[in-house]
Amino acid sequence: MTETHRQQATTERPEVAVIGGAGHVGLGMCLVLANSGFNVHGVDIDEERNALIMSGVPPFMEEQAEDYLRQALAADALHMTSDLAVTARCPVIVVVVGTPVDEHLNPVLTPLDELMREMAPHLTSGKTVILRSTVSPGTTDHLKRVLEKETKLRVPEDICLAYAPERTMQGKAISELSTLPQLVGSYDDGSFSRVSEFFSQFSSGANIRLTPIEAEIGKLITNMTRYVTFALANEYYMIGNSFGVNINRVIDACNRDYPRLALPSPGPNVGGPCLYKDGWFLVVRISFPDLIGTAFRINEGMPMQIAQILGHQNDIHKVAILGATFKANSDDTRNSLSFKLLHQLDRLGYERVLVEPNLPDYDPMESIQGSDAVVLMTPH
Repeated sequence: MTETHRQQATTERPEVAVIGGAGHVGLGMCLVLANSGFNVHGVDIDEERNALIMSGVPPFMEEQAEDYLRQALAADALHMTSDLAVTARCPVIVVVVGTPVDEHLNPVLTPLDELMREMAPHLTSGKTVILRSTVSPGTTDHLKRVLEKETKLRVPEDICLAYAPERTMQGKAISELSTLPQLVGSYDDGSFSRVSEFFSQFSSGANIRLTPIEAEIGKLITNMTRYVTFALANEYYMIGNSFGVNINRVIDACNRDYPRLALPSPGPNVGGPCLYKDGWFLVVRISFPDLIGTAFRINEGMPMQIAQILGHQNDIHKVAILGATFKANSDDTRNSLSFKLLHQLDRLGYERVLVEPNLPDYDPMESIQGSDAVVLMTPH
């Protein structure tokens, strides 16, 4: 494509920036937008990932990512960069940076604060900033104050700031982004209309009006309902195990054709970068976070439960762990409880192997030969 044709193609497409565009959430957003008629600027500090994406290789497993990326690059509709200055040319800016917790499980706002301050010189009246990151309640209000101080502009009168959290499942982000309803936390009717119009260009899902803090809580309860339900299933597992009962048979029987029960199967690896921390965002202001705190202890304690079961057997010397990623059919090991189990087995003196077919540098499947016990942590 010549430079003239490149500029012409760019001007024909509305421009949008996705900050955090090389991450698990951001890349899916970039690819859907690029294949929906936008000229996308994916902004990310990870230069290696940026280069990998621009070479046509997704940096992690995601359904349809290879096809979508190939089409986006062929149309010259995706441009990865680490330079925030590209936001100056984009009417819409989508923010999907990670939001960690500290060693005491308190929300860390520093990355978003710094981002807003660095982006402020590039913001002008009329722009739309959509926050998609998972945050603690009240964060959008805080960032509103930061933006107004740094830009001397008003929200929502001059800048449209909204909180519209991503709620896609990792691995299926591309397909779900086009269909899921969007929680749109906005400060006024005009902001809601602008954000809804943006989403309607690539998604058939409904746009649901909330305030920013309502949308923040909505995102968190979406995740934590699943987390607490998994913990309930795991507690049922421990109860069944104490009676010598296969709880999977019981749960399957109770779920079958019954309209008021949809229990998941128990599992030892309820982890990942979101479920591990999101509950602590939700309970930051209450003095009795008993249910979520208990769910955390149950799910995080499953590796110890497994280690105790193994410890009751005198003839176990070698243990094979199947799966290092936190979920099935993924290559993401963040907050995977497989490593907590590995640590427990090391402490107890077992010989152990860890098999992960989706990543290099782990033990091959053949290494499980001679194992006295096999633990399925991740059901690929």
